[in-house]
Amino acid sequence: MYMGHYAIAVGARRWMRPLPMAWLLFASIEPDLYDVVGHVVPALSIGPDTHTIPGVLGAAVIVTALGAILFRRLMLAIGTGLLVLSHVGVDYLTSRLPLWRHGPVLGLHLYATPWADFLLEAVTIVAGIALYANCPDLRRPARGGLIAMGLLMLGMQAIWNFGFVSR
Repeated sequence: MYMGHYAIAVGARRWMRPLPMAWLLFASIEPDLYDVVGHVVPALSIGPDTHTIPGVLGAAVIVTALGAILFRRLMLAIGTGLLVLSHVGVDYLTSRLPLWRHGPVLGLHLYATPWADFLLEAVTIVAGIALYANCPDLRRPARGGLIAMGLLMLGMQAIWNFGFVSR
């Protein structure tokens, strides 16, 4: 659920307008960032717990605390913590992940059925863009850019599911 994570952050922007979009995007993919950092700099790896319930709960608490410190708005900080939690929640639709280290594995594993994964991602992208498009403070010219962004996200997801990117 790559583009879907971003789409959730874009849609959440409707309720968290005072926060920078970069912060919302960060929160939506935060568990994956641990994996990337761990591959690039193995000494910084936190191991296999990034996508487990205890791992994501800990990450959500840290992101919520950072958000409260940085932005001084508790409800917005809690919203970013919920974005972190949403990451693993939707990953259980697309993947099969352990609930905790060495625990039972759960998930629909839609990656094994690319068209089903694409359909889920597409619905998430359209919903996220639609939510953000209805923000009262979004300027009219920006709405056209949202359509282009949605099409780009759909195209990238199609390449991931059906095309040129090997997994």
